[in-house]
Amino acid sequence: MDLITANINNLTSLWSLAGSKDGQLLDDENFAISTVSESEWPNKLWFHRPPTQELLEEILNRCERDGITIPIWQNIAPEGLLKSHGFSIKNELTGMSLQLKGIQNRPYRLSFQKVSDTNSATLWSKLFHKAFGYFISPKTVELTMDRVDYLIGNHGPQSIGTAVIYMDTPKVAGIHSIGVVPKYRRKGYAADLLNYVLDLAKHQGAIYATLQASSMAKELYLKTGFQEDFLIQNFVKH
Repeated sequence: MDLITANINNLTSLWSLAGSKDGQLLDDENFAISTVSESEWPNKLWFHRPPTQELLEEILNRCERDGITIPIWQNIAPEGLLKSHGFSIKNELTGMSLQLKGIQNRPYRLSFQKVSDTNSATLWSKLFHKAFGYFISPKTVELTMDRVDYLIGNHGPQSIGTAVIYMDTPKVAGIHSIGVVPKYRRKGYAADLLNYVLDLAKHQGAIYATLQASSMAKELYLKTGFQEDFLIQNFVKH
């Protein structure tokens, strides 16, 4: 299996789902834009093929640039082309993958609940905002929870973290949004969240797990057995 393509497809499928359910999705042979108003996610523009300067200008003339992130992977677009239109790198993520067959079940101290109603969707959104510093609308969570497993990690009575499993195909589980609120960091709870979602993905029949890691989180994923596959650069207009 081409795990790079599987990773990208899972990620862009999740963005597309959010836009189609709770915002706007424009998807043609050259590019796609998925946005949700009053939310900081997904709000992405990505390319299906390398863009020309004319195509990029046409796209930018058709959409509001502010608040849009353009992710680049596999040299799909020249960095200089984006910078010439006022974009700069916001951050870099590492696309990673793991074969689940060899992963052993590991103990975890947290209990977990799956988002299933308005109240739990609101709680998940609040926890995510505390953990990551940007806002995903609880309405988006609620409208997509039939296709996406939004999970809340609890330490006793305290809800302390988030995680997501999204399976766009039966064999690949995309792992997203593993985060712990600041008060409970550096206690190993991120590893508990990860171990739980990997166990759950295996139980749901996935053969591979994919994710996109920040530099801060990459060490945890490497220790768990994930491999580094490719780089994602996220560009924004300032």
